[in-house]
Amino acid sequence: MEEIIDLHVYTNNSVCGHDKISLLCETAAEKDIRAVAFTDLCRLDKAEDYDTHRRLRHSFFDVCKAKQLFFGVVSVFAGIEFEQAAANPAAAAAILERQAYDIVLTSVSRRADGSGFGLRPDMPQADFMEFCREYAALLTKTAEETDFDVLSRPLAPLRQTNADTAPFEDAMHGVLRILAQKGKALELDTRDILGSEKIRDLYLRLISYFRDCGGTAVTIGSESMFHDEVGSGITLAGAALRRAGFEQAVFYDKRIQYPILL
Repeated sequence: MEEIIDLHVYTNNSVCGHDKISLLCETAAEKDIRAVAFTDLCRLDKAEDYDTHRRLRHSFFDVCKAKQLFFGVVSVFAGIEFEQAAANPAAAAAILERQAYDIVLTSVSRRADGSGFGLRPDMPQADFMEFCREYAALLTKTAEETDFDVLSRPLAPLRQTNADTAPFEDAMHGVLRILAQKGKALELDTRDILGSEKIRDLYLRLISYFRDCGGTAVTIGSESMFHDEVGSGITLAGAALRRAGFEQAVFYDKRIQYPILL
């Protein structure tokens, strides 16, 4: 990419993040990263939890402060990642009314009842196929009933299984068609393309299918949990997107989409 932009970074205000935003921004500057979106995680099936609200307030405050401190050095975007948004769309809407985010990610990592999917390396193929149907149904519900900009880490569940991914690919086609129809963006998560070649190839096939369905917006994010992961794989992701037929990725500012050349 001509300019490196990482749109999926967690801070210590997220249950999966570890480092303060100041260190993350300093690291981004050292790596000549142009912009970073801090997208701390919010589980919507737990949105009324006091600790969740406290973390979100602290996260947004820290991002606003970092925007000023690092102005002219690194462009800082305020983001959030809603997990299980379909479980409580009203809570998501309330959060978005309170705080003016630049980018809103969404993801699904659990069943509708909040339990884990139960994926494991040695699971029977029949069980995996059932997961694929359930996962696609939850993503479809999320896309149709909730407010967001980007479907993030769509292949993350595959990190926990060695099953044949063909049923997953088939199930995701319907999800990608809906995303394209609604003008939503699809994230290319570098944590997955830096993993196995099998998953990387699957990701590129899905992105190509998304493009063929009329999808025009793809974001790139590292899903960083530590400061030294910021920007990891972004250049590789840009090259992968070009192979999938895209000439540009996108970023968001005040939830408005802008292109960035690959």
